[in-house]
Amino acid sequence: MRTLPMVLLIPVVALGLLAGCTTLQNATAGNEQWRLAHRAPSLEFGASLVPLGEREAWAFGTRRVGWWHFGPTAYHWDGERWQASPLPSGLGAGGGPAGASSPANVWLVTSGDDDGRRALRWDGRTWTTMRTLPSQSVQEVEVLGDTDVWFFGDDTWHYTGSAWVRADVPVLVTRASARSATDIWAIGRDRRDETQPRVAHYDGTGWRIVPLGDALPASDTSSSYDLGGITADASGVWITADVSDMTAQTTTPLLLHRSGNVWRTERVTAVPGPWRETFDPVPDGRGGHWFLGSTDVNGDDAALAHRSPAGVWTLRPVGAPGTAEFTSLAGVPGGSWLLATGSFGDVRGIFRHQLPGR
Repeated sequence: MRTLPMVLLIPVVALGLLAGCTTLQNATAGNEQWRLAHRAPSLEFGASLVPLGEREAWAFGTRRVGWWHFGPTAYHWDGERWQASPLPSGLGAGGGPAGASSPANVWLVTSGDDDGRRALRWDGRTWTTMRTLPSQSVQEVEVLGDTDVWFFGDDTWHYTGSAWVRADVPVLVTRASARSATDIWAIGRDRRDETQPRVAHYDGTGWRIVPLGDALPASDTSSSYDLGGITADASGVWITADVSDMTAQTTTPLLLHRSGNVWRTERVTAVPGPWRETFDPVPDGRGGHWFLGSTDVNGDDAALAHRSPAGVWTLRPVGAPGTAEFTSLAGVPGGSWLLATGSFGDVRGIFRHQLPGR
């Protein structure tokens, strides 16, 4: 899930209202830091959040029983409550990436279809299937406007309003982030050599690979690295990476930062284990960023990590060991809350976290 930075701003008023709409049972779920905002079992795994404004937010998930998937789900926050939003029937196994540029331009891609992925659009009133994308996977959606939507994965498609164009991107994209229509960044694997992680950039005319130089250690038979999440904002381009030592059987989290034309690498000693999945850095509105890291070397126990603009790290466990699992994270830049989807014990849904001192 990605949106332009300006549409990620959710006034604190809305999230305060969200807190008030929960039942007593919901309000006591989670722990002192993370409270349940809406109970929804389909948001436990593989969910995505698309916050738009004080009266607009979306959460997408997958109905499932065990390992079996039974279709995507959508939940809409209207400023007073979360409620289910019916999707068209026959959409395949589950929900996928989502994004939006306005309340009347929300996009969702389904997953698990043998004959392609459905691209759905919400126009403010109803959901419409816009196209079946002939791609084996769609990993990311960047919605820059009504006539400017990117779908990234094994193939990259660009919707221009009048046409669907297959873009020539030299990377099998896993994550992407846009600062504007002519400044889009993506990470993934080299299309010619899938063992090699790559960074690519779009400048409005075409895509090119941006060399990392010596920002990452060289891969060899005893070590390898993976690029996890990416965020491009006013402070630069931020990429989370994990370096795995096969001999020592350890994984070290790294943070890459590009300012101007220079890459810098930072070993994140505050996080003892790997980054959680492919979560993107979340801007805090003050020049810092939030991350989902871990408190153990195996990466089993999630923790909320924060990096200040000065590079000072803090780490706070999400819950007691083995109690919490988050599948998406969304922030309120400069605000008082973070939102996440996942579970606390057997309680599944959307959780909110009030930031200290705000």
